[in-house]
This record gives sequence, C-alpha cells and structure tokens, in this order.
Amino acid sequence: MTCGKYMTSITDTLIKYGFEPSTAELYVILANNGEMTVPQMMEKFEFSRASIYDSLNQLLTQDFVTYRKEGRVAYYKPVHPNKLFGLIEQKKRDTTLLEEEMKDSIKTLVGAYNLSENKPGVRFFEGEEGFKEALFDSLDSKETIYAYVDMDALRTYANDINKEYVKKRQEKGINKRLLVLDTPEARQYLKNQGSRATEFRYLPSSMKPFRTGLEIYDNKISYFTLREDNMVAVIVEDRDIYRFHRHIFEALWEMVGGKQKTTIGGGQESATVFN
Repeated sequence: MTCGKYMTSITDTLIKYGFEPSTAELYVILANNGEMTVPQMMEKFEFSRASIYDSLNQLLTQDFVTYRKEGRVAYYKPVHPNKLFGLIEQKKRDTTLLEEEMKDSIKTLVGAYNLSENKPGVRFFEGEEGFKEALFDSLDSKETIYAYVDMDALRTYANDINKEYVKKRQEKGINKRLLVLDTPEARQYLKNQGSRATEFRYLPSSMKPFRTGLEIYDNKISYFTLREDNMVAVIVEDRDIYRFHRHIFEALWEMVGGKQKTTIGGGQESATVFN
C-alpha cells in the first residue's frame, strides 16, 4: 500500500467516526510527522491557515492534540493513537441510542399503520417526557375521562407534570371521573384537595393495590406505570377495547357508589391525581 492510499484509508475511517474531513487529514499528518508548527503544517496541508486553526481547535478540545510554546511559536503534537479507541466506544453508544430511537419510531408507525388498516393502534412512551406526552393526549378528549388512579405513585414520581395537566384540563372544562383505592392516605389527601369538573369514588380497600393507572376516553385506553427506575405509558386506540373498559368502569362506578360523596369541591386544582 502506498503512503497516499494509507493516509486516505485512515482519514476515511476517522471521518466515519465523526471527524471533519480537514480535521481527520490534519490529525493523520501530525501522527506521521510528530510535533509541528502551523507554518510546517501549511507545507503539507492543502487547506488554509484558518482551516488549520479550526481543525487544531477541534483536536485540542477532544484532547487528540497537545501543544507547547517557545516564545511566540506554538508546537502541536498528537497524543498516543490509542486514544482513538474512545471513538469506538462512543460509536457503540451512539448506535445503541439510534437503535432505540428507531425502535420507538417503528412502534409509533405500527400504531398509525394499524389504525389505517382498522386494527387496534398502539403507541408506546417511555421516560418522563413520554409519560407527559401520553397523559396530555387526553386533553383533546371530547367526552368525560374515566380513570383508575394510583395517587401515591403519581404524587411521588409525577407530581409537577400532573399539576400542569390538572390546570390545562380545568381550563378546557373536560370532566373526569376517578376510581381510587380506599386508603386512609387517599381519603385524607382528597379531603384536603379540591378540583373542578372532577368526581371520585373509592374502590374497596380489600382490592389489591394497583401500580398502573388507566384512562378511558375517545375510543382510547391509556395505561401508565410509574416506577422510580422508569415511566412507561401505552395508548391503545380501538373502539371495541374502549367500550369494554368503559363498561367495566361504569359497572364498578355504580357498584361502589352508594352514599359515597363523589364530587371534589372547593374550586381548587388537584395536585396529585390524574384529574
């Protein structure tokens, strides 16, 4: 292999790993020649002085080059090429991130495609921003929202997001019904809170605690799981699935109704429930 082809091959590889073309070429020149001044680089480098300084700044920022000064003259020297192994690890991380982004995109596209084919549409959301996006989807609801709520988990992991959601829902005048597990903490909390356009009823404390919230609205079902290590949400859009869950909710609502007080009064916004 000739020297020219050798340098071109390495330069192309560095470019694939994120180097700018001029920066990659300058690095190879330094690696082959050792310590150099800018005038010396200009003799071997076809780019302008300004381009050389731009490339040197990039290399210095990434610690691929060091420099020293003698009087007014600066001498630049490449660090050991083993430092380039760090680019491999960074590439792996970037590839993994890109892969996850593509998977999320595919899931969303599958949901949209299924809807166009009259199949249940499914969208997945992860993390705090994903949770917020899924929760705020119901702000476009054209009917009452029906929801099962784990208030303790919501208060612990998504309190600020819910405050914002509550305010926006109330501004839009969207009604909401909540089924909440009957615990002393829940009763005390709801007693101290107020929220317009919101009704609630308690589920018997004998029921096992649930860690997944659920909303029913506009032919959609939204599932929310709140955990310290991850927030996950899924929205399913299908008329029959919606009707199934709506009928179950209404049956439970009537079953536990009795003499329960169901309206949260006071005209204040709630701080910790899906309302």
